[in-house]
Amino acid sequence: MPVLILLLGTTFIWALLLVCNRIALTAFDVDVYAMTCWQLVFGGLALVLLAPGRPIPWRQFTLPINWAYGILRVLTGVSWTAALVYISAPESGILSQTGMPMAALAATFILGRAPGKSEWLGHGILIIGAAWLAWHLPGGLLNPAVLLMLSSEVTAISSSVLAEKHPDNQIKDAWSHLRFTGVLLLITASVFLILPPLIGFISPVPIPYTSMDGFFGMETMLAGLILGATLRGPAMVLSLRSIKTAGIEKYILATSILPFILLGLEMLAAKFDLTPAPAHDSVFWVSALLVMLGIIQITLSKRRHAKRIKALALSPTATA
Repeated sequence: MPVLILLLGTTFIWALLLVCNRIALTAFDVDVYAMTCWQLVFGGLALVLLAPGRPIPWRQFTLPINWAYGILRVLTGVSWTAALVYISAPESGILSQTGMPMAALAATFILGRAPGKSEWLGHGILIIGAAWLAWHLPGGLLNPAVLLMLSSEVTAISSSVLAEKHPDNQIKDAWSHLRFTGVLLLITASVFLILPPLIGFISPVPIPYTSMDGFFGMETMLAGLILGATLRGPAMVLSLRSIKTAGIEKYILATSILPFILLGLEMLAAKFDLTPAPAHDSVFWVSALLVMLGIIQITLSKRRHAKRIKALALSPTATA
């Protein structure tokens, strides 16, 4: 049960951050790129400075694996945030479901944890749900949001694999783990500052605001400070802990309920005129239904697969 609470809490914090990002984009004069960078800076500083008197882990700033993780997180965050310019937060949550089949493939071929055969049916349903929504967006599959969200999921799964394998993510001391997470956030922020031209080159579509023009805008910095210290930092801590505790497959499965949490939060934000009122048509609801069916199928398959493995482990032939 504690693992389930951890996974659901992580998903809720990310959903809250995404909706707050959309509020910042639609209701205030903020710079998409700079706001994301400031979130990382302030979130990272808050985590590193949480334990006064403890030495700052300078060594971790020199590890190539941490910089690789930072680059992947930059591409993930910028792609998803930029997608919110074209679609609503719940729609981005639907498109993000393409990450779950990617996680299953990564677990199979990289981590050596193949899912049960019936689980692939659930992944197929998820893909159909995401594709149905993408097909009906303006421009169809060539809508910038589709390409941005696919890029976001590829880099998100890649960074999750790195996080699960990362030796420093196995730290049991809570304060040390907070500081490790803070270092990752600060490295990611550094990548934001150093590599804007590379990000623009790699991106499948033009990403707005990858220049430094609006970097020091007051509203942008304030949004970065508030969201970074209160949401971005905690979200990263919980994500790394979830991946370590449950593995990337269960972590991604837990995030599959993101569209539904986003829908509720965005409707609440619209009541206070913070975001445009969501006006989802039948296409969205069909996609959401398919996503829910896929989630149910994957969850049931994982339970059956776990019981089968446990039964085999306890069988006389297995222990002989």
